[in-house]
Amino acid sequence: MGSSSSILNRFPDLEALSRAAAQDLTTDIHEALRTQDRYTLALAGGSTPRRLYELLAAEAEGTLPWSRIHLFWDDERFVPFDHPNSNARMATDALVDAVPIPPDQVHPIPTHLASPDAAARAYAETLQRYFPDRSATFDTVLLGLGGDGHTASLFPETGTAEQRRTDEAWARAVTAPPRHEVSTRLTCTLPVLNGARRALFLVAGEGKQDALARVLDQTDSSLPAAQVHPRGTLLWYVDAAARPRSSE
Repeated sequence: MGSSSSILNRFPDLEALSRAAAQDLTTDIHEALRTQDRYTLALAGGSTPRRLYELLAAEAEGTLPWSRIHLFWDDERFVPFDHPNSNARMATDALVDAVPIPPDQVHPIPTHLASPDAAARAYAETLQRYFPDRSATFDTVLLGLGGDGHTASLFPETGTAEQRRTDEAWARAVTAPPRHEVSTRLTCTLPVLNGARRALFLVAGEGKQDALARVLDQTDSSLPAAQVHPRGTLLWYVDAAARPRSSE
């Protein structure tokens, strides 16, 4: 697994995975807010985290202090907010609209701007208002894993591993490889993700099995997901289809 701060949690299915992740987040939020004024959470897109968002909205693991929570996004497709492929729309439908969070504490990536580069610059400015530097960003960043080893919108083809690691930007417009449905994306850069206190990967489904093995077994350290090293704890919440015991 690499670092001693990396923890692998395996569950029979997505429901069990999501419930455990909801419990983890609820506990961490309450513990962190004993000693700090606000909790910053970066949300992932894709289909896997939706159930987690629904559980957080239902406060399945206990009441959450939404007046002290700020929501950000790891990445976004450059599509209108109401587009079916919008990460912000999915999270809003599943979570934001169902909880009493102040609107000015929800920080989607501004895809309504004229160009992807303008949206990336604006989001970088938003992040810089909340965090003093990239070495200390979110309390928790939620991440997914693509079958190609990408995470957020950092793809194996998005520069070299060294370029990702040393990227001086906070947010960037990128072009996804042709295998992805929406090519124009916005993403937090790797240093911003690695500035999080905790990174929590949610990985489900047989289609993720090969990529997950390459990351967890350290057979391809150049994959973007393998480059995620938060300043605190790296948590993997995976289901049995993505990580069968026979793979260990």
